Amino acid sequence: MLREDRKRNTKERIVRTAIQLFKEKGYANVTVEEITRLCGIAKGTFFNYFPKKENVLLHVGNSYTELLSGIVHKPREGNLRDRVMAIFRDFLSLYLKHADILRLVLIESIQSATGSADEPTNLAVFQEAIRDLLEEAKNEGALRSRFDSGVCASVLVAIFYQTLISGSASADEAAMAAILQEQFDAAWEGISDE
Repeated sequence: MLREDRKRNTKERIVRTAIQLFKEKGYANVTVEEITRLCGIAKGTFFNYFPKKENVLLHVGNSYTELLSGIVHKPREGNLRDRVMAIFRDFLSLYLKHADILRLVLIESIQSATGSADEPTNLAVFQEAIRDLLEEAKNEGALRSRFDSGVCASVLVAIFYQTLISGSASADEAAMAAILQEQFDAAWEGISDE
């Protein structure tokens, strides 16, 4: 057990140090050597935990999986459209609270989205959760759409991430929420046969 604790502590120290450096110097300006030097570990130790520097960001993104699942499955009032939009607003708020690091995680997640099918990214998990919500609503008669639920989820999630990417520089939550709402409404009209 002691060995496992040491391994977990080393991994956490690598992640904390890397995030600190990414915030201070910018992701592109940080090297594995700097991370390992500040951690007081050998470079090989870093690679025992992460094959590349980019995997630190993916690890951070994956650490949000439980929190994201909680947001998606939180009981919500209102019609389906309002419930899905509330999920997006909650995600937007979370993103903006941690924008300095989550912006980097988002970029790396998008770049790795075509990666290994063995380990789904948060993007894929989020899209699948929205697909499940839409499919359940279709089965209950709460959503009428001629489109596949997976296609609809893909469009809605793409709008969400496009809003994050295009609005990240300003990080004004009210403005980003308004843009997201307008784009969401336009897409929803195309998705729903109601």
